[in-house]
Amino acid sequence: MTLPDSAIVLQRGEGDSVAIGTGTRCTFKVRGKDTEGHFGLFEYTMEPGTEGPRRHIHRQMAEIFYVVEGAIELLVGDEKMTAQAGTTALVPKEAIHAFSNPGAQRSVLLIMFCPADSREKYFEGLAELTKGGKPPDQRALLELMRKYDTEPVAEPLYGEIETRQ
Repeated sequence: MTLPDSAIVLQRGEGDSVAIGTGTRCTFKVRGKDTEGHFGLFEYTMEPGTEGPRRHIHRQMAEIFYVVEGAIELLVGDEKMTAQAGTTALVPKEAIHAFSNPGAQRSVLLIMFCPADSREKYFEGLAELTKGGKPPDQRALLELMRKYDTEPVAEPLYGEIETRQ
């Protein structure tokens, strides 16, 4: 049996990936170009104590998180929660959200973007801005975010999640 030309089968650990800072790896499992822009699916691995993006929104896309292993701290709207392995969260477009791994074990998430367009370019740009663990230039980060449908809700743009007051 042979796979159709457009089929993609990737085993655990397979796929192009980028390192974001020193504690995160984003592996592109399915890119927007693979689905005519309908969705993209990325595996997002965060080491213990890794900060993620601060509060932000997407005006054009919904985002779905599925926690494969470990746990993350997830903020959706005004609700901050611990999302354990097996948790699914749908974040509709224009909903405030953020996530991090403040825990003591590695977390692995699947993140789906709908529609996807070329969402991997955002993560490739973020990897470049945080190369070697350096904090990103705030102006360059803001430009990157806005180019790829990510609007910050809090400053600074990269680091620990704070709950809304």
